[in-house]
Amino acid sequence: MLERSVPMYQECQSLAVHWCAQFAKANTSVYDLGCSTGQLLLKLAHSIDKNKGISLYGVDNSSAMLEKSRETLRKSPIPCELFTADLNQGISIQNASVVVMNYTLQFVLPEYRIPLLKDIFEGLVPGGSLVLIEKIKSGIPELDRTFIDFHHQFKRDRGYSNLEISRKREALENVLIPWTVEENLSLIKKAGFPTVDLFFKWNNFAGFIALN
Repeated sequence: MLERSVPMYQECQSLAVHWCAQFAKANTSVYDLGCSTGQLLLKLAHSIDKNKGISLYGVDNSSAMLEKSRETLRKSPIPCELFTADLNQGISIQNASVVVMNYTLQFVLPEYRIPLLKDIFEGLVPGGSLVLIEKIKSGIPELDRTFIDFHHQFKRDRGYSNLEISRKREALENVLIPWTVEENLSLIKKAGFPTVDLFFKWNNFAGFIALN
């Protein structure tokens, strides 16, 4: 479903894995917040040196998704610990060198986003990083409407009907709350990260890398 709904989904998964491989440090932890079915964790497990003593953690608010993750990760070369958490209530991050949030922060209520990012920042070891990929909006209304139109056409090209697209948009209204690139950059810096930049953008989707 995500590949049919999210442009460049597999490419962004690969980019996230590359960033993790770049910044993951020996004897630290790597977290995937909003791990869904565990596909990213499995790719990480195959990309990270098994001899570096890196621990992998997956977090999701859905028990059903975590069950799917357990199935996905049965043959993982590195053990992955999974647990349930509501990110609106914050998260305990410990000894992490990388934290990944792919299409996750957009579902956290706006008032809880800075506290959550502060939890992440405080749980990172020196030189640690946050990899954040989000659906975004444009601060220019005319462009924002065009971005949305492009995204809807992307879905149509992959078999979604106009009715399915409309129903999905209604279901996500006031649940998925995107911010602009500038708002996300400001948010990350307010949480304490001194270094942040874009590494990906496709119309109304963007990837951010932040270093502590």
